[in-house]
Amino acid sequence: MGGVPTAILTAGLLLAALPAFAAQVIDAGVASRATQEPSVVATASNLTSLAADGRVSELALRVQRISTDRTLEPAAREWLLDRGLHELARLAPMPAARTVVQQLAGRRPEVFTRLDPDHGDRATPLYDTGATARFVLRAWLRAEARAQTEADLAAGRTAQIERFAARASADVQDPERAGIVMAFEAAPRAQLAAQRNAAAAIMAAGGRADEIALVLARRLVDAELATLVIGHAEPRIALGAVRSLTSAFDSHIALGLLQDASRRADIASAALLAIGELASHDAAARTILFEQIADPGNGPSAAAALASVGDPAIAVEIGRRLRVTTADQPRRLHVLALKLDASPVARDELRRFLATGQGSAQLRSDVQQWLER
Repeated sequence: MGGVPTAILTAGLLLAALPAFAAQVIDAGVASRATQEPSVVATASNLTSLAADGRVSELALRVQRISTDRTLEPAAREWLLDRGLHELARLAPMPAARTVVQQLAGRRPEVFTRLDPDHGDRATPLYDTGATARFVLRAWLRAEARAQTEADLAAGRTAQIERFAARASADVQDPERAGIVMAFEAAPRAQLAAQRNAAAAIMAAGGRADEIALVLARRLVDAELATLVIGHAEPRIALGAVRSLTSAFDSHIALGLLQDASRRADIASAALLAIGELASHDAAARTILFEQIADPGNGPSAAAALASVGDPAIAVEIGRRLRVTTADQPRRLHVLALKLDASPVARDELRRFLATGQGSAQLRSDVQQWLER
């Protein structure tokens, strides 16, 4: 690789921004030219060919040799390592490949480039081989977990639900848990029925089979299991359940589930907004929202949900309720619904409210100022 221009910046330029181990800070254009050298391109092509032929051990050995080849331009070496690791990620983790990737997982960035000076004169890794290697290890774990789960699902075994729940304390990005969920998402629906009771039992006992239970509830159209998810799943998963209810269940069942969800504080807002989607064609959904609009906690979300329907009849009804409401706090929530609607009908209802002289001076002033905009 001799003869490739390096244009290396002096270490003093970015000394404060670089870790002590950083070897070089180079211009991105220099790095690009280094990776386009014919010998480097040929090596990259060889990596791709080895992967295409399924020659995993040979590919791993080639990657290992590249990692210690100091005759390569540093940017080219790190680029080739990144290419080789991504090729390995798509293949089965043979022992030789696993060993090499595990070794590279601890590798620290060696080549840096300078960020836009307008955003701070800092250096950032041009390639991070260690991070790519860790990505490969996670990809392998995810693929292995998916394959094992697919085998268990085909055999009617429920071991993977128990395994999933046992790993509940793992990181939210746990690749093994992700692989299990992927298998459940892709499995034939006929295989999932045998898993339903195991997931329900774990959820009812307070176990963490949340994501799997949600997949089963949605794909089996199982309202009882959906109720367990809404009531017991961690907020992130329960919120996902709310978002999928209207598409997975018919309107009547979805509305009941969403009403249950509206009683859980951390997902109530999302549930009421989802009820708003049903309110355009479901009178029962409108009734629920009208009942909630005066609630101090759920009122703002109910107001937003009613306003989102965009039906003049709803604005008229909100206006009627506003004029017969006697306390200022629920008045404010009804006013909010009309403001969020902002249609001519809604504005007319606010004018009618002002004409009654009801409400506090501050509320009337707020409404007047809004109408004058």
